Amino acid sequence: MFTATRPARPNGAQPEGAPPAAGVDLDRSAVPEPDFDIDELVARHSLPLVVIDVARAARQYRALREAFPSVEVHYDVSALANPALIAAVAESGGSFVAAHDGALAALTASQSDLRRVLHATAATHPHEVLAAYNAGVRRFVVDGPADVEKFASAPHDLALVVRLQPHTPPQAAHVAPRGVTARDAHRVVRDAAALGVRIAGFSLSTRPGASCSDYVAAIARTAGVMADVQAATGARFDVLDLGDGFPGRAARRPGERAELARAIRAIVAPGTSRVTVTASAGHAVTAGCITIIGGTVERDVDPFTASECIDAGAEVAVLVDGDQPHPLLRLPFFRAVATSGHRILRSVQRGRTTGSTAG
Repeated sequence: MFTATRPARPNGAQPEGAPPAAGVDLDRSAVPEPDFDIDELVARHSLPLVVIDVARAARQYRALREAFPSVEVHYDVSALANPALIAAVAESGGSFVAAHDGALAALTASQSDLRRVLHATAATHPHEVLAAYNAGVRRFVVDGPADVEKFASAPHDLALVVRLQPHTPPQAAHVAPRGVTARDAHRVVRDAAALGVRIAGFSLSTRPGASCSDYVAAIARTAGVMADVQAATGARFDVLDLGDGFPGRAARRPGERAELARAIRAIVAPGTSRVTVTASAGHAVTAGCITIIGGTVERDVDPFTASECIDAGAEVAVLVDGDQPHPLLRLPFFRAVATSGHRILRSVQRGRTTGSTAG
């Protein structure tokens, strides 16, 4: 049986949704300078030029997996849906999360193994669930009873992960919290069982740029909910998802990264509890990977801004292993395809969806 210790407020954690403390935001100044030769790229391409450093993103993804060996880190494809990056993640044995409608299409186009995909996009109709299942997806995130009903009589190898609302609702009045409350979790599990649907576990929510203490508090709370629901319903859970934006500000703070990794092992004990810990990482993988070269050099550019630049006619250079442009992009046909294909919708802030982003 899955058990967990539940410290009331470990390490002085602040509740989710609380105003960020000083230093919570990711420090863009901490992003390393581009490690490619800007002058060489300028000599080969016209300006403005959007440089997408897939090699760096792939290294940062591998570094995350090494830092959190007990966590199945899913790459959030909506952060940067470049085919070369998707291929690099797949080749390293990584997993993906499809958090937007366009993400699953990008993964399918890249011929990725969709059995390694966590489907976190709201399904509006059962036929969408069936289409994703037939494509290979087996694990879905749901926000409540209405979502669960769409999976009625689902195949036995399909599993759902229920998103829990943050302990403290979002401060913005127009942003409705996603997921179910801890109080309603047991009812969702019972309703799913009546429909023949298996709930594999729960997904927690944290504020953007969450600190290590934020994560520790949320993990302990979620583990406690799982233990309580398990005792009340007799269900057995094998997934604890750490939500999106992983690992918060620890992405740029090695000390916090090590502290968070130790806390995950201590609270969840994946090796003995038989619980798989998953998490979705987007910006932590792509930080510093998009540069725009024009009258000035802008680094760590938001993908949405880069996409607008591409729409306006900027040339694109994709750097892969060895920081060399992808060989296919030297050919005019593939250059055109690459330039027109660097986009995917992305929600920059929870509760708000923006337009296309470079990918």
